[in-house]
Amino acid sequence: MKINYLPWKPLLLTIAVLSACGKKSADPDPAPPSTPPTVSIEDVALFEGNTASQQFSVSVSLSRNAEKEVSVKWSTAEGTAKAGGDFTAVDNATLVFAPGEKTKSVTVVVSGDDIREPDETFSIQLSSPSNATLSRSTATVSIKNDDSKIVINNAGYDAATTYVGKTLVWSDECDGPAVDIQSWTFQNGDGCPNICGWGNNELEYYRPENLTFQEGKMLIEAKKESLGGRAYTSSKIIGAGKNAFKYGRIDIRAILPKGKGFWPAFWLLPEGNKFGNWPTSGEIDIMELVGNEPGKVLGTVHYGPGPGSIHTSGTYTLPGSKTFNDEFHVFSLEWEEDTIRWYVDDQLFYTVTKTMVAPQTYPFNEDFFFIVNFAVGGNWPGSPDATSVFPQWLIVDYIRLYQ
Repeated sequence: MKINYLPWKPLLLTIAVLSACGKKSADPDPAPPSTPPTVSIEDVALFEGNTASQQFSVSVSLSRNAEKEVSVKWSTAEGTAKAGGDFTAVDNATLVFAPGEKTKSVTVVVSGDDIREPDETFSIQLSSPSNATLSRSTATVSIKNDDSKIVINNAGYDAATTYVGKTLVWSDECDGPAVDIQSWTFQNGDGCPNICGWGNNELEYYRPENLTFQEGKMLIEAKKESLGGRAYTSSKIIGAGKNAFKYGRIDIRAILPKGKGFWPAFWLLPEGNKFGNWPTSGEIDIMELVGNEPGKVLGTVHYGPGPGSIHTSGTYTLPGSKTFNDEFHVFSLEWEEDTIRWYVDDQLFYTVTKTMVAPQTYPFNEDFFFIVNFAVGGNWPGSPDATSVFPQWLIVDYIRLYQ
């Protein structure tokens, strides 16, 4: 059999092979440009310290190592912390990441002292990135308080130390270092299970730790902190069974807190409940303040057949925009048989007599005892809101009883 060779077929095969080889050796398609890394700054919370200044380091990071030099601008912005007083302002500084770096930090200078004050915040803001994009551009810097001393302005009214026909029979000069257990007992908790919220739906949990002494003053501190199922803590002392008395002049020198939801009080309850449970045996409020009206105090008596009380009260308002938080004032009660009078800085502002209470039983000619407390929230003052600054203090210089 004769085989015919076709010389052109090997030639076609060779061309095909060469063509295929040529495609494999060609340059690959160029890779797309790499995506720039992102820049993020982290929040930080550090203690203020007692030195004149200290440095807070705030972390700034890239999503991956920089291939090129990356830069970003940063500036501080005031919050509750103020530039020049609480920290040193920075405006439009530059932070640079060298190729291969991923994490850097910026440093801010914070002013320290030994004064107790609320925790404060300011922010650091990133802007104008180069060879990167912003992911998280704002960080909150929290300056946490670690001090126990507060600034006490001793200015204000001071009561007389003698009264014609009267003698000082008992006093608490608030010199500390602890509560006088011969005169006071702490009433702790939230009133549960018997009277949760102390009958007023109050929001605080009372505990001894919130009462301290400084510079001859007694301080009751209201804090925003969770304890015993309550969102706030404070302190309350009562004189039941220890300092009951009937009639006399009472002088209490104090600075009061201010802010929505704050409710400090100096008041008296009956030692013996001669006429029955509250309110039939009476309540005498020497001073109450609702914190969102910081320039006004009330003097009140509660009485009546129950279950709710009948009450009558008078108010005293400071002139202009002054508040009872600005300086010390003296809250006084003159209590006599069948008559009670209220004073602020020795200015009479209200009187209650037995005749005014009639036809109800007048229960105020019996022994009563002192109570000092700082409530938070409740039916009357309402709850704290975003304008309420914590912590707040009720500062008492002295409590004096003359008879």
